[in-house]
Amino acid sequence: MKSYVTPEEHARLHRRRRRQALGLGMALLMLIGVFTVLGSGFSLVARLFDDTEERLEYEQKLEGLVLFDPLPFDGIENIDDLTLREAAVWGCVYAIQETDGNFDHYERDPETEQLMLPAVDVDAYLAKLVGPTFQLNHRSFDMDDMTIEFDETSQCYLIPITGSVGYYRASVTALFKQEGKLHVTVGYIPMSNEQSVMATQSDTPTKYMDYIFERVSGSWYLTGLTESATKPEATSEAAASSVIMMDEQTLQEAILAGVNPDAASSEAVGSAAASESTASESTESAASSEAASESAASSDAAA
Repeated sequence: MKSYVTPEEHARLHRRRRRQALGLGMALLMLIGVFTVLGSGFSLVARLFDDTEERLEYEQKLEGLVLFDPLPFDGIENIDDLTLREAAVWGCVYAIQETDGNFDHYERDPETEQLMLPAVDVDAYLAKLVGPTFQLNHRSFDMDDMTIEFDETSQCYLIPITGSVGYYRASVTALFKQEGKLHVTVGYIPMSNEQSVMATQSDTPTKYMDYIFERVSGSWYLTGLTESATKPEATSEAAASSVIMMDEQTLQEAILAGVNPDAASSEAVGSAAASESTASESTESAASSEAASESAASSDAAA
């Protein structure tokens, strides 16, 4: 027997299906919204705790100082004058190189081809580091292996064409506040020296220092430097203490022969160990012979 659906029931069935489809769609949208909100919340929390950009900013600020390994100081007026000048000039040079990638926008001395670094750029670099009230008296100064001349006419420093300078590069590892001051913990990574036989390419800091900043007019400015509570890894110290020193003659022979100095030193140590082993065996043999002679003499005397 056939059953017939009245038009009213047919319309009611369609309305029910539309409501079910609408409810399913709203449920999906709500589920998507919940996941979106959760994802945004996790991203916000991650950004709040992620200080990567801030650490990179302080690395650029402190790069000039870390290059020349300054001694601890309390108050920017107590920093070594030569160190401050080296940091100001070379820190500015490295900052330009990292920002622009080159020095195409800077003039060159027509006679020496040296880079002409305006004093105003050095002042701007220092202002970000120690504050706009600090004034540097611009003049020429001598470094270990070069002289940085200051041209009064152009008000520019003449930067020699040279390779990398300095002893360390900076790696900011931590930022924390203590007694209202910002402590920036910096790891000192030795600069590689291609001319050194013992050059290393390690990215592991060999020491840590805390650069101290104080807040002035809404900005943080450097006011001191002290030793850090963070210490180098024990493995780094053990590796440094396990370096085998070579005498000058062996080192020169290794260089001339094109031999790896470490391998040559290992070979030298092996040879020395073999010599000591041979000498020890000879001593033991002589002692055995002497004991045998004494025993024979005792037997003859008894007879």
